[in-house]
Amino acid sequence: MQDKIDGYCANVLSNAGKDENTTGDDYDKTSDEENLEEILAELDNELDGDHEFLSAYRSERLQEISDHLKQVKKNVQDDGYGKLQYIDNEADAIKICTKTNMVVIHFQLELFGKCKYMNEKLEILARRHLTTRFIKVNVGTCPFLVNKLNVKVLPFVLGYKNGLEKVRYVGFSRLGNDPNGFDIKRLEESLALSGVIEDEFKTKKRSFGNAKSLASKSDSDSDSGLDI
Repeated sequence: MQDKIDGYCANVLSNAGKDENTTGDDYDKTSDEENLEEILAELDNELDGDHEFLSAYRSERLQEISDHLKQVKKNVQDDGYGKLQYIDNEADAIKICTKTNMVVIHFQLELFGKCKYMNEKLEILARRHLTTRFIKVNVGTCPFLVNKLNVKVLPFVLGYKNGLEKVRYVGFSRLGNDPNGFDIKRLEESLALSGVIEDEFKTKKRSFGNAKSLASKSDSDSDSGLDI
């Protein structure tokens, strides 16, 4: 099932760059909706026949998964999620960080090798985590933020949730012992622990599994702030 969820998100990303007026196999404007209905129907079938205790819980989880995937589609199509977006205006960067639920912002210089390396990693994560917005700004265009945040070493990356700073990375020092690089998994896990990225479907799947275990046990027993 997770493969289908991942495939849906990949399809949304792919279609986001296409013209809805395109005809033929290049673009099908109903494909995302059909794929979502197929995913939910299959998941419902997988859960069908479970303990009566889980009936209401199942409906709730299905609705949450549906809402999550619809939000993913809106994020990608309307708000620039799914890519590392360059923001060239300091006021826009501040607005995004203060008004967006989850944001990762990279203060960088395009020609600096370590910043290029960080951008490559953030591009990958942006495509994986479609409920977090990933942006980059040049330090030369953000004098207020650079001074306020005391940006002195590049790359400089901050993670915000609901306008509050949750994590910061100065260079690669928090991401391993190699001063020239890092494993993307370390960055991804660190961002997840800080609450700046999430995987709603996997979280709900684990939650459902826990509830299912409780129901099985019951059967067995009865039988026997952004601050800038």
